[in-house]
Amino acid sequence: MSQSSTYDVIIIGGGHAGIEAALAAARLSASCALVTTNSDHIGLMPCNPSIGGPAKGQIVGEIDALGGEMGHAADQTHIQLKILNRSRGPAVQCLRAQNDKWEYQAHMNQVIHQHPNITVITDTAQDLIIENNQVKGAICQTQTLYAHSVVITTGTFLKGRLHTGLTNKEGGRDSEPNTTHLSDCLAKHFKLGRLKTGTPPRLDRDSIDFGPMDLQPGDTEFLRFSFRSAPNQRYLNQIDCYSTYTSLKSHDIILNNLDRSPLYTNVIQGTGPRYCPSIEDKVVRFKDKPRHQIFIEPEGRNTNSIYPQGLNTSLPEDVQLAFMKQMPGLENVKVLKYGYAVEYDFIYPNQLKRNLESIAIKNLFFAGQINGTSGYEEAAGQGLIAGINGALNAQNRAPFILTRQNSFIGTMIDDLITKPIYEPYRMLTSRSEYRLLLRQDNASQRLSEAAFEIGLLSVSQIQQLRNTHDEINAHQKRWKKHRTDRALNEKFNLSQPTPLINILKRPEAQISTLLEHQLISPDETESAQRALVEIKYEGYIEKQKKEITKINALDSLVIPKTLDFNKIKGLKEESRSKFITYRPHSIGDAKKVAGINPADIMVLITYLKKCQLTPAFSSPQHQ
Repeated sequence: MSQSSTYDVIIIGGGHAGIEAALAAARLSASCALVTTNSDHIGLMPCNPSIGGPAKGQIVGEIDALGGEMGHAADQTHIQLKILNRSRGPAVQCLRAQNDKWEYQAHMNQVIHQHPNITVITDTAQDLIIENNQVKGAICQTQTLYAHSVVITTGTFLKGRLHTGLTNKEGGRDSEPNTTHLSDCLAKHFKLGRLKTGTPPRLDRDSIDFGPMDLQPGDTEFLRFSFRSAPNQRYLNQIDCYSTYTSLKSHDIILNNLDRSPLYTNVIQGTGPRYCPSIEDKVVRFKDKPRHQIFIEPEGRNTNSIYPQGLNTSLPEDVQLAFMKQMPGLENVKVLKYGYAVEYDFIYPNQLKRNLESIAIKNLFFAGQINGTSGYEEAAGQGLIAGINGALNAQNRAPFILTRQNSFIGTMIDDLITKPIYEPYRMLTSRSEYRLLLRQDNASQRLSEAAFEIGLLSVSQIQQLRNTHDEINAHQKRWKKHRTDRALNEKFNLSQPTPLINILKRPEAQISTLLEHQLISPDETESAQRALVEIKYEGYIEKQKKEITKINALDSLVIPKTLDFNKIKGLKEESRSKFITYRPHSIGDAKKVAGINPADIMVLITYLKKCQLTPAFSSPQHQ
């Protein structure tokens, strides 16, 4: 060890969690050391270079509302943008970006290296300095670092092992070494588990026939994740994506080679993500489906590398090539890099507090895949909270806690620390009972004032957001006073002038209606859209609040031991299976079962009430 240095916060790992942790701590004026084995790989997107999507887009919005970088980076580097679920309500609509992976990585690298409070250290963390159950720093391969707080964001690197077919080797991801010593250190203080994730092959664009595939274009309008992103022309130069399908012949090849799969020969011990399974998993689990949709997405503007989303696999290379050649458009495909699975250590996150600090070791924080999650967005959201609290801890300030009631990030953290994790956790809109309140479009209204109070947003940034919020409120006040004119009466078949606010609650009243009748100007479209959503959702939100109150009031309600869950119509099959397995004693226990969403709880409560299967329903407080 040739040297030592002292910082307020040490962040171990330069992935999405590490980036947001370092930037959050640095914004709070903490001196930070970001330790990474390869400084060029800060911000690397080792899987699909996409940001956002269902539930993930909400997390990105919350990261941005708290001053984080992910949404801004996605805005600056996207090759395609689109709003998903446009035909459904705003609570499940979400923005998704396909990004240029090299531009995104370069953007994050620049932001990290240029921040005056961040020192990037290219080294490998091997051990922690722990005295009297309190972390004091980290021992790296070439130096010792001291700090008040340490944040660990090691992703898939803890004893990572890469699998392709029955061949495997040590590695955190392709062509990068894993971390063994740090895992051994953590095992002395924490209960560790083993999880698995994977990535698909990368395909040569020039070998693909896009003719038989379905075109998947982006949206032809300016869209953005971040309030800091000014309107630009990037959206006018988007790159098309496509979709194709597996075939029965593809499935036959996969099923005939399961004896060469590390998943089906017990070579891999870790559990994979249920909501992003490998293609061999999908073919085995859903044998009744003749095909599975696969999205063909470019990895950047100036590359031939194509990412086939939905084709994660750890089958042998020859099998991968064989089953792809049976898919429309991939008959002559050439592979740039084959898919593989990675198995790695994680800590069970019920060993953490709500600020992501360890219960056992003071001032030690964890974020990202090491906490049993999957996904860039989930990692970044945790990294942000861990970095904030690492800095606040070093400054002797109160912790910053997000809750289920005010954020998807808070919901995720609550799930992680209170429910058993037996597979990589992925955020879903259905996991939040407050999902109508926690939309991507209102993240700044929910969180930015709190972010400003602790120092995460500048005066100019909060003023920009306040101006937008004032515009939203002004729209609503004006519309409440306005009555329909002759043109609007004709459009909506009204016999007399009516309060405009009542008309705007109708499904057919859209932002185009306001523009057409000159009730807003074009440059007010974004704020008016947010105001319109608030109006449309007002009644639904009140109903949801009542349902939440009902569920919470019935936590102690006993579920009969003899209850036959198979008779309850409306339960998802997955939830039914879990209820049968775990046999929760009460509604409160049922809510704690991993993967059970609030809708399932309401179905269960309604069934118990309808059938009067518990005496609790006959007591006055439950009428």
